[in-house]
Amino acid sequence: MDLFLKIPVLLVLGFIVFSLAEGMYFLAKDDGDVTKTRVVRALTIRIVLSLCLFGLLILGYLFGVIQPHA
Repeated sequence: MDLFLKIPVLLVLGFIVFSLAEGMYFLAKDDGDVTKTRVVRALTIRIVLSLCLFGLLILGYLFGVIQPHA
Protein backbone atom coordinates (compact mmCIF):
# COMPACT_ATOMS: atom_id res chain seq x y z
CA MET A 1 0.00 0.00 0.00
CA ASP A 2 1.43 3.37 -0.97
CA LEU A 3 2.15 6.10 1.53
CA PHE A 4 -0.49 8.41 0.06
CA LEU A 5 -3.16 5.87 1.08
CA LYS A 6 -1.64 4.79 4.42
CA ILE A 7 -1.71 8.27 5.94
CA PRO A 8 -5.44 8.93 5.32
CA VAL A 9 -6.32 5.42 6.51
CA LEU A 10 -4.38 5.93 9.74
CA LEU A 11 -5.91 9.38 10.25
CA VAL A 12 -9.44 8.05 9.80
CA LEU A 13 -8.68 5.16 12.19
CA GLY A 14 -7.41 7.66 14.75
CA PHE A 15 -10.56 9.77 14.42
CA ILE A 16 -12.71 6.64 14.78
CA VAL A 17 -10.96 5.71 18.04
CA PHE A 18 -11.23 9.31 19.29
CA SER A 19 -14.96 9.43 18.52
CA LEU A 20 -15.50 6.10 20.27
CA ALA A 21 -13.65 7.35 23.35
CA GLU A 22 -15.64 10.58 23.26
CA GLY A 23 -18.92 8.65 23.20
CA MET A 24 -17.76 6.51 26.12
CA TYR A 25 -16.79 9.61 28.08
CA PHE A 26 -20.16 11.29 27.46
CA LEU A 27 -21.98 8.10 28.42
CA ALA A 28 -20.06 7.79 31.69
CA LYS A 29 -19.96 11.43 32.82
CA ASP A 30 -23.07 13.22 31.54
CA ASP A 31 -26.53 13.20 33.09
CA GLY A 32 -29.98 13.87 31.65
CA ASP A 33 -31.11 14.62 28.09
CA VAL A 34 -27.76 16.09 27.12
CA THR A 35 -26.27 12.61 27.48
CA LYS A 36 -28.47 11.12 24.81
CA THR A 37 -27.76 13.72 22.16
CA ARG A 38 -24.00 13.94 22.74
CA VAL A 39 -23.54 10.17 22.85
CA VAL A 40 -25.65 9.65 19.74
CA ARG A 41 -23.77 12.40 17.90
CA ALA A 42 -20.38 10.94 18.83
CA LEU A 43 -21.38 7.44 17.78
CA THR A 44 -22.98 8.71 14.56
CA ILE A 45 -19.70 10.40 13.68
CA ARG A 46 -17.91 7.10 14.35
CA ILE A 47 -20.25 5.22 12.02
CA VAL A 48 -19.83 7.80 9.25
CA LEU A 49 -16.05 7.67 9.62
CA SER A 50 -16.13 3.87 9.51
CA LEU A 51 -18.14 3.97 6.28
CA CYS A 52 -15.70 6.51 4.83
CA LEU A 53 -12.80 4.24 5.73
CA PHE A 54 -14.51 1.28 4.09
CA GLY A 55 -15.14 3.36 0.96
CA LEU A 56 -11.52 4.53 0.94
CA LEU A 57 -10.29 0.94 1.09
CA ILE A 58 -12.68 -0.14 -1.67
CA LEU A 59 -11.50 2.74 -3.88
CA GLY A 60 -7.90 1.79 -3.19
CA TYR A 61 -8.66 -1.74 -4.33
CA LEU A 62 -10.55 -0.63 -7.42
CA PHE A 63 -7.76 1.71 -8.53
CA GLY A 64 -5.13 -0.96 -7.96
CA VAL A 65 -3.37 0.71 -5.04
CA ILE A 66 -4.22 -2.15 -2.67
CA GLN A 67 -3.40 -5.65 -3.88
CA PRO A 68 -4.97 -8.74 -2.28
CA HIS A 69 -2.71 -11.43 -0.88
CA ALA A 70 -2.40 -14.71 -2.74
